[in-house]
Amino acid sequence: MNKLFLMLFLLISLSASGQTVDVWEGEHLKYNAKYGIIKGGEVVINSKRVRYQNDDCYNVKIDMYAIGLVDDIFHFHDIFESYFSTKTMMPYLFVRDAHEGKYTAFEKVFYHDTYIESTLKGRFETGKRYYDLVSSIFALRRMDWSRLKEGDEIIFPIYFDEKIFDVKIIYTGKVDLKMNRKIYHCRQFTPVFTGTGMFSKNGVNICFSDDYKRKPVLIKVNFKVGSFKVELVE
Repeated sequence: MNKLFLMLFLLISLSASGQTVDVWEGEHLKYNAKYGIIKGGEVVINSKRVRYQNDDCYNVKIDMYAIGLVDDIFHFHDIFESYFSTKTMMPYLFVRDAHEGKYTAFEKVFYHDTYIESTLKGRFETGKRYYDLVSSIFALRRMDWSRLKEGDEIIFPIYFDEKIFDVKIIYTGKVDLKMNRKIYHCRQFTPVFTGTGMFSKNGVNICFSDDYKRKPVLIKVNFKVGSFKVELVE
């Protein structure tokens, strides 16, 4: 279950916008996570603008936690937080505070131009500066989608846990969704994850609001048996 929540966080981090304005400054987003009809968790994203390392930065915090019976069984609560430049969108500091059953970890990761330093794992040579999981959300929200056509692919590299992840995202067109008594006009994308056989043929779909904010509205993960959904609440 803890790996599933981490994967869902990665999916949420693949949102995008053609705008360069600070639409996320002071943003508050909340999601329900469901397996079938059972609500098993929540995800909350908060952001603000701060000064850090003598630079104008965004401070973004993502809080993921299980609730109800799922929490009674798995006791999952992870917090990810990032400080990254408003100009380059590159991170200075990434913090992970993990509580996953009996496993707990607190880690600070400091990002530099050619290497990364972790309070848990020491120094990791990268050769260049990479995004962290959180800053990648907002770097992608600055991308221009105006020329995207169905079938186009986007590859975005991020660093996490001493690994570089090259996530390929395929644009699959526009769709209208009815949720929470609202109609959302969305763009739909399909991330491609290699090295796992846990998904069905059309394993993962992500829908974003087709407006200047490009909010992640719905994430659906199709397993061999059943499906998992993360739905925007507010």
